[in-house]
Amino acid sequence: LAHLGISAERIRRACLHVGAERIEHHQRMQQAFEQKPLPEQIGGKPDDVEPPQIACVMCDGGRYQLLDRHLPPKPKPSARKGEHWRESRIGLLAGMSGPSHTCDPQPTLPPELRYEAMAEKLSEIGRTGSRRDCPEENRADEELSAPHGDGIPGPDLGDRHVVASRQSWEDFGPLLASQAWYRGFAAAPRKAFVSDGSPTIEQLQRTHFSHYTSILDLLHALSYSLAAARAVSSSEAAARDLYHHWAATIWEGKVNDVIDELRAYCGKLGPPPENPRGDDPREVVRTSLVYYENHAARMDYPSYRRAGLPLTSSLMESTVKQVSRRVKGTEKFWSSAGGEAMLRLRAESLSDDHPLQSHLQHRARHATGTRLYRTQPLHT
Repeated sequence: LAHLGISAERIRRACLHVGAERIEHHQRMQQAFEQKPLPEQIGGKPDDVEPPQIACVMCDGGRYQLLDRHLPPKPKPSARKGEHWRESRIGLLAGMSGPSHTCDPQPTLPPELRYEAMAEKLSEIGRTGSRRDCPEENRADEELSAPHGDGIPGPDLGDRHVVASRQSWEDFGPLLASQAWYRGFAAAPRKAFVSDGSPTIEQLQRTHFSHYTSILDLLHALSYSLAAARAVSSSEAAARDLYHHWAATIWEGKVNDVIDELRAYCGKLGPPPENPRGDDPREVVRTSLVYYENHAARMDYPSYRRAGLPLTSSLMESTVKQVSRRVKGTEKFWSSAGGEAMLRLRAESLSDDHPLQSHLQHRARHATGTRLYRTQPLHT
């Protein structure tokens, strides 16, 4: 707007400097949180913060490319494609509001989760198998007849705070827990942790958010139902009917019934070979069975609906896409310092409480005028 030219190098230095300041600030907050007594960590809050009605924590991983050019080359550099790709850790702290209920507000499967409305989405999410042959005109009729209802019951989103880092999950957990505490999440009357069933994320929940209600993302759960239904059915119509049966059973909180039926199919199909193909029906059914057995305790969806808690991690998936829009790309490479700085800045720029904007407004008060890049080596 001022018709000033700003070089890419100047922006790079600014991102590294401001990112380092935010990292240091987060470290101080984390250290102060870890020094508090355990009861305060579990149920306390800052004096000037009002906790949300519902505190919801979600986690997932993103992708970015790491390349530290200033480091010496490896003795035997690998020629394998994709060797630079790394996983970023992204957390979402969502403050929500909504009523709780004495009885289930929607005891029957909503139209939005039926096959006609969800088959494409579930195919994108997980191991749904291949679609059985179906005439094109029938597919068009299915799309036109996709039902509509009042939506999946759940709370309203108030605001969100995003946390992102290239740290390991073990180091990311304390960072996320401290950020949640400073936003009053520990003192919220209702608390939920929603995830897709990843073992590392479940371990993070047990370690740092064990006092939260742990919920398996409903859409991931249903994707395994569709996968198994397609694996054991001879036609897409039969798979659709079987999916409706299992989806309704899971919606009603009777996942053990689905487990019993999958065990019967496993006995009928027999065990998979030693190195099965991913689309082998025996392996698909076995994988779905193991998934439900491992997560049955986190699939009591009727009680979650009565408590007014969220059932899906759709907000997390959209947040990962927003973070990846800045840091992920086939021609984008980040150094260790630059990648960490950009992940922190990108996360704070997406947060509704505007922590980055607040920091920049007060940053000038502490400016010394010293050009740090003249005395400190910075690498990208």
